[in-house]
Amino acid sequence: MTSHLEDIVKLEAALTELASRESQLNEIPDWMRELHTEHAARLAEIKALEDAAEAAREERRTAEAAIAEAQERLKKYQQQIHQVTNQREYGALLQEIDSAKTKISEAETVAVGALERREMAETRLAEERAAFAALDTRYAVELSRWEGEKPGISERIGELRELIGTLRDRLPKGSVSLFDRVRQRYNGTGIAQILEVERGGRGPKVWHCGACNYSVRPQVVVQVRTTGALLQCDGCKRILYVTVESA
Repeated sequence: MTSHLEDIVKLEAALTELASRESQLNEIPDWMRELHTEHAARLAEIKALEDAAEAAREERRTAEAAIAEAQERLKKYQQQIHQVTNQREYGALLQEIDSAKTKISEAETVAVGALERREMAETRLAEERAAFAALDTRYAVELSRWEGEKPGISERIGELRELIGTLRDRLPKGSVSLFDRVRQRYNGTGIAQILEVERGGRGPKVWHCGACNYSVRPQVVVQVRTTGALLQCDGCKRILYVTVESA
């Protein structure tokens, strides 16, 4: 290969590595993905228990407020019982008293249930937090290790971006435009290696595109190998190249 095709191959490699490095920097690495998933799941369980305990506390506070309000009304109605002047007023007041007592009973039931749910949630929460401690420590160690690797990855990303810029500036605009169009079409693969078809050593050599397996004419192989011409596969239109091994 001569310079332009060599630079296209280098550009493809640099762009591919850049995408991989950026993914490394922004995503959880494979070696700690399982631990991260477990850690996040346990945190979610703890958060759910915390929310359940808080909801139960709030429900109990609301019920206790309702009890206090109903007790005040009951006290007022009981004080008024000796002030009624006829049977109709007496009957209406008794209804109010019964209603207040019912409210108190219902609210007390709610308060007791909320207290039981809060205690259960807090018991489970204490257990989960205790069990989570070792996992959290292990996760912190691995996260620290990952954070320690990030500067090296960032440095490599900077080097790749500089190399990509240099290669793009060095290539003719038409070549870069062709490469970018093909690469965009195939979501990041703009070139394809020419490979020899395995024939067991019999007959003339036959070549094919390493990406789509389409047949590559011998004269195309010669041009690419000897002149580094930017020629495209007749099948997939990727830019063809050869390596020393395949030549």
